[in-house]
Amino acid sequence: MFVLAVSRSTRALIAVLVVAVAGVVGVPAIVPGASNGPVARPTGALPATPPRTYALHVTLGQVTGRGPAGTVHPRDLRAAASALRSTFNDLYETGFVDQRRWGGGRFPGLDRFFAPEARPGARRRLGQLTLGRVARQLESVRPRRAKLGLRFATDRAGHPIIAFADMRFTATGIAGEGVRVPIAQRGRYILQRTNGAWRIESFSVRARIPSAAGVHAQLRKARFAPALRSGRPMFVLVIGSDARPGQPVTATRGDSLHIVSVNPRLRRGAIVGIPRDSFVSIPGHGTSKINAALFYGGPDLVVRTVEKLTGIHVDAYLLTGFDGFHHLIDGIGGLHLNVPYPMSDPNSGAHFRPGPTNLNGREALAFSRDRHDVPGGDFGRSMDQGRVIVATLRALRSAFAKDPGRLLPWIAGASRFIKTDLSMSQMTRLLLAASTFPPGRIRNTTVSGSGAVVNGLDVVRLGSSALSVFRDVRHDGVLGR
Repeated sequence: MFVLAVSRSTRALIAVLVVAVAGVVGVPAIVPGASNGPVARPTGALPATPPRTYALHVTLGQVTGRGPAGTVHPRDLRAAASALRSTFNDLYETGFVDQRRWGGGRFPGLDRFFAPEARPGARRRLGQLTLGRVARQLESVRPRRAKLGLRFATDRAGHPIIAFADMRFTATGIAGEGVRVPIAQRGRYILQRTNGAWRIESFSVRARIPSAAGVHAQLRKARFAPALRSGRPMFVLVIGSDARPGQPVTATRGDSLHIVSVNPRLRRGAIVGIPRDSFVSIPGHGTSKINAALFYGGPDLVVRTVEKLTGIHVDAYLLTGFDGFHHLIDGIGGLHLNVPYPMSDPNSGAHFRPGPTNLNGREALAFSRDRHDVPGGDFGRSMDQGRVIVATLRALRSAFAKDPGRLLPWIAGASRFIKTDLSMSQMTRLLLAASTFPPGRIRNTTVSGSGAVVNGLDVVRLGSSALSVFRDVRHDGVLGR
């Protein structure tokens, strides 16, 4: 019989090793030399590994910009592009990647990325803008692709103030037990820079996100554009200047005049044309043709004259000349309208057959100016100008429905070729609101009167029927309710 002699320190080391091995294999530990006999160690599952949080890195794709002076150099957009890349990195971490921000599917931090008027719309569409309800079942989300394209509109100083963002995002949701959930979303956003931060004003998204783990995802779409903020009717005065190329639009007479009204609550509106030869009172200048108000005092005096004539408070004006109108229509890709009758006028250059027609800028201008072979002369021409406004609204709605980014040429064109008392930010919101309005619910008319000669001038004296139209539209922005 052999006896192995070991020291006290060696016995202690063996005891530690036995305890360690026993813990791994899950059996009671027998410690040699212990005075109180064998000691059983409790065993069980190892502590659960906490869910892994993945990092998101949004990459920038193409970055372009346009302003009143034309294309903007990419180097002037770097700071804005970097800020927006960070914004979208944060937005998609909140909505998709960082489970600590999901709030059990409530996503409480999402509101801060949206303009105040867009927040209710975003809340109603959480299932397309975020993981939605499936967030309650996921342990983590592993991003696969996050790429951002940006187009900017700048102000006259070259500062980016409006952004059109195209975000493509794919990922895999992990639900444990080998469950993997494919996630895909493409979001198109319009953002404005206000108070030093970019906020989402409008969005259009297409997403494939299941409502529950293991459920096949269906394509889901969501779209939002802000409506007019006020519940009351809005009245915009559209002024066409007689200015030829090279002439200031405010130093000539007005060639066309239309009140465009919209009632957001009723989702209806009106276009009321005022003949340019209407004989009216012009504040500070006696009585004359209404088209002289632009020459006497610019668009502000035209607004005051129309307000005095109609009793309607004008919220904003839009003014352009022949050359600006021509380029504006070309910039948005032309207009599609229904020519109501044959036109052949060498003075305006209008030569059209009746029926649906696509018009470029030059043709749209000719159509708007024809008064020699249209029924009613100037009255008929004013009605045709109203038809052009309706066709423009229809083109705006169609462009926005296809891709919100198509509003960029509209904004760039407006800032370059339209004089207005609206800021660029206000103009953008007006375009967004107009893009959701059905043009078929806008009634087009022109007030009538009788011809007369005053001091050798051919004028139009507006009668009781014109005053009745003004009174009707003034009430709620709608004709003939």
